Amino acid sequence: MRIGDEHVQHYREHGYAIVENFLTADELAAARADVDAFIPGWLDYAANPIGPKPAGWNEGPRSRRAMRFPFRGAHLNAITLHPELRRFASLMTGDEALFCEQSDLTYKCKGHYADVEQTMHLDYVNHTLAYPPDRPEYWQTAFLIYYTDVSVYEAPTAVCSWQHYRDEILWPAAYERTQRAQLYDNEVKVTVPAGSLLAYSMRTFHRGTAFMRDGARVGHFVSYAPQRPKWMGIVGWPEQGIYRSFSSWIEQATLEERELIGFPAPGDDYWTQETLAGVSARFPNMDMQPYSN
Repeated sequence: MRIGDEHVQHYREHGYAIVENFLTADELAAARADVDAFIPGWLDYAANPIGPKPAGWNEGPRSRRAMRFPFRGAHLNAITLHPELRRFASLMTGDEALFCEQSDLTYKCKGHYADVEQTMHLDYVNHTLAYPPDRPEYWQTAFLIYYTDVSVYEAPTAVCSWQHYRDEILWPAAYERTQRAQLYDNEVKVTVPAGSLLAYSMRTFHRGTAFMRDGARVGHFVSYAPQRPKWMGIVGWPEQGIYRSFSSWIEQATLEERELIGFPAPGDDYWTQETLAGVSARFPNMDMQPYSN
């Protein structure tokens, strides 16, 4: 297991865990190949920031929602639904059934519109309509996988252990340094080699930091939530259904992978002669046999 008992224990005590070299060398290389197809030049620039920045480096949509699952190419999709991410998120919820609520590619460089010193904040305000209780069956787990090396100069994520605020009502959900210096004074900056992983809670204060020298950082946000509460989830996967990449992915996905993004399971009362025919028409290359039994 790549996420060990020590990581699980640290997460439960502090609200986050850092797993260096989470991805194997082959997984990292394959993921980087997918990344390079999406955003050409960014990995090269991260490796050698003396050279020119990638074409259009500060243009395009101001949201990482433009780079979302399902991705072209199989490798970022496989990492989104990585068995170890699912196992860890399930451990945190006490084995509640899960769904994958987010999978976005993120990238920035010095001078990029995202190159800012963020305030210390909690992510739950756009992951749930309610409040994240300190009860594991309601825990959402966020992961940030790094596809480039991250030094202290290259905009590391900063996290603050929830030991400093564990028994509080977590509102407000963001603080400037002048409002609450303790959060900043006790932050840990995640400096890791490419292929590493940060896991954190919706109850964990954290922030993005700014670049201190020329460079780039490419990462991958993935988050999981318990399946039962309908008030949780940062994105709605059905909006991806208009894209051919979605059809291609869902047609070849496993039953379990489909269920992880909310697709009805075999045996669900959703399945009738009409819905079987309709889904088959929409996704002609999907094996409908498991749903028709």
